[in-house]
Amino acid sequence: MRRTPVFCVASALVTLALCGAASANASTILILDQSGNVTARQNPLIPSGPSSQLPEYPGRQLNVASAATIPAQTASSANLDAAVAKLAAGGAISATTRAAYKAAISSARNAAGRLTGQRRRELRAVIANFDRMAKGGLATSSRLPALTETLRRNAEWWTNGSSLSYGQRVGFSGSELVWQAYPGQGLQIQWLGTFGYMNALWTAESKSAELRRLAKEVSKLAASRAGGVAWEYLFQFGGGRPPWVSGMAQGTAIQALARTSDRFKDRSLMTLAKRGVGIFRTAPPSGVRLKLAHGSHYLGYSYAPGQRIYNQFYQALRGLHDLADLSGSKTARRLWLEGQSRGRYELPLSNSGSWSYYEPGSLSPLGYHELLRDFLRGLCDVMTADRQRETIALREKKGPTAVFTDFKNWPDPGPYCVMTKRFTDYLYKRLGTTAPSPAPR
Repeated sequence: MRRTPVFCVASALVTLALCGAASANASTILILDQSGNVTARQNPLIPSGPSSQLPEYPGRQLNVASAATIPAQTASSANLDAAVAKLAAGGAISATTRAAYKAAISSARNAAGRLTGQRRRELRAVIANFDRMAKGGLATSSRLPALTETLRRNAEWWTNGSSLSYGQRVGFSGSELVWQAYPGQGLQIQWLGTFGYMNALWTAESKSAELRRLAKEVSKLAASRAGGVAWEYLFQFGGGRPPWVSGMAQGTAIQALARTSDRFKDRSLMTLAKRGVGIFRTAPPSGVRLKLAHGSHYLGYSYAPGQRIYNQFYQALRGLHDLADLSGSKTARRLWLEGQSRGRYELPLSNSGSWSYYEPGSLSPLGYHELLRDFLRGLCDVMTADRQRETIALREKKGPTAVFTDFKNWPDPGPYCVMTKRFTDYLYKRLGTTAPSPAPR
């Protein structure tokens, strides 16, 4: 029997990526319309802050300076052109599709030739990244939609749009995708922000049209990876080269897609969400799964198997939980159980005794301490609701005496609830106030 999940609790502190509630601080997003005009808009549904941005790999920085000195020949699209031609010759893409891809690549290359300064450097950097991917055999037929969409949007923006600073959110009229500026890497789809936005649209009943449009867009841009599909990042970031994936972003993706499928009764979206568990079954660098003692840890970055970011791991767990709950997928449930088993083991390791750790040995900045606390609170709440529902179901089926023996293998929310309280107490102690008493359940 599929259970009806409890997604959110009545708390103003639960983050957008987790629950999709409107942010108190609306994101400023620059929208480029079809006439070439840029308008700044405040959108309370687009997540901002730590919950919607992947932090860089510690100790690594984007080598922005290198983008300013990219030799002209490295911005060539010759390898990408050849990859598209080869795919068409082999029947992997149609002649019509090849023509569309070829036009997008040519348009971006020609735009880069006309532009100067930062605009030229940013667009050339995007072309160079994709050409290197093609040279390495990574420009596959399933990746070409995202590659060419990124080329097309970068050509549009750097031809007509404004200069951008690091982290600026950007959008295009007629599209719901959330883009972000990464100086030296151009404009890139910010998948965590996009799926956080999708969660927010899911909570807003008046935004059904936007939710449907976004679901259609992200469905077209999923790439084949690790025996399933993934929403890949296509730029150099924190030491990683494209294409790479994030367990946190993918967890939010399958969560948002499962919710949207349930809202619209669209089976194709649930099928897509279930295909999204491939990276959670697979070891890096293709996937994010580390099989360890006490279960599986799901990485924040597929290219960084030595890094364990606690907040990213626990949001990945939440995504697997919600997919398993809504879809009834045995694979998603198994991966969730393996992950939460490891999650319980890592909980005390995330606690310094007076604050949370961002990763082992590194204390969380304030925003990431709050984020981790909120993700743990979400797990506490949904797992508590799971047990309550199961208790009722077991009593109705077998009688009250059988309940506790049936729970011997059922996940215990207690550790997540306890750590939520500790991290809340640490936070209020730092702020010099007293934590309010919890609301009665």
